[in-house]
Amino acid sequence: MLDAYKKLFNEAPVSIIELDYSAAMSDIRRKIGSAKATDIRAFLLKNSSLLKESYKRVKVLNVNTGALKFYNVNSKSAFVAQLVKSFNGRAFDVLVEQFVALFSGEKEFCGEMKCTPVNGQTQDVFLKVIVVDSGSKIMSVIMTLQDITAWKKMERQLLKRSQTDGLTNLYNQAAMVDRLQHELIRAKRYGLELSCMMIDMDFFKVINDKFGHQKGDMILKTVARMIKGCFRKVDVVGRYGGDEFIVILPETSARNAYYAALRLQKIFADKWFKYKNVITFHITLSIGIAGYSVKKKKIKDAADLIALADNEMYNCKKAGRNRISLEKL
Repeated sequence: MLDAYKKLFNEAPVSIIELDYSAAMSDIRRKIGSAKATDIRAFLLKNSSLLKESYKRVKVLNVNTGALKFYNVNSKSAFVAQLVKSFNGRAFDVLVEQFVALFSGEKEFCGEMKCTPVNGQTQDVFLKVIVVDSGSKIMSVIMTLQDITAWKKMERQLLKRSQTDGLTNLYNQAAMVDRLQHELIRAKRYGLELSCMMIDMDFFKVINDKFGHQKGDMILKTVARMIKGCFRKVDVVGRYGGDEFIVILPETSARNAYYAALRLQKIFADKWFKYKNVITFHITLSIGIAGYSVKKKKIKDAADLIALADNEMYNCKKAGRNRISLEKL
């Protein structure tokens, strides 16, 4: 049976390592005590070099073939050296959270990180640490490393698909509301300005009725590209529904958003659309703008800001279309 378990250990499809964390934990505990730090997470994040030096004290008790292949090494010491190098950039946060969990008495920790173990190919890795013995003299843990690159790629593709409007390839309504809520929280936290722009194509129903929905869809795609191309990379453009578009302008006052809307209208004023190379026509836009600043306590969430911008857009419609309406400051 022992030979069977050894074979299973070595041939497992994941990297399995048995480690002794005793020396590393003692060293980190001593450093935290010397610094009289009360916030372990903050201390470890601030002192990355100290944490990495302590982590080098981790001893490898057993390592399977998969783990050695993962880092393209052939010894326990070489494996630890490569493992320490993996905890760079954002992956360092995973190392910090691992030790915060262990110091809190947790017996298990899981995290995801990116690393470049072999041939310079960056991989998404799922790391799991389980404490199997936390006696006074030894802290034995089992660590597993699993390549989840393909799964994460599929996850990102599914997420993008769920957030994307199928026709225009812009963000869809749900994604835009979520993004606006995120930007509003950030604006409130840091005292920043934020603007929201609602854009409606004038007389689009006439275009659909006259030229057909297929031509209407082609025009919607063109309009979407034109709107997106008018704004900065930090601005977020989405299709709100039908012939309505929404634009989020972070760290931008409503007044400056107004000037951006003027540029957009100028671009459309200079653009001729054609139907079968016989009919040429312009497309005009009705644009409503609302902004958030620290003075506007009444704006509680994304829905409030959208409603204000939407109301201004309908004011443009009532006033005759091809206008920009800015919420009164």
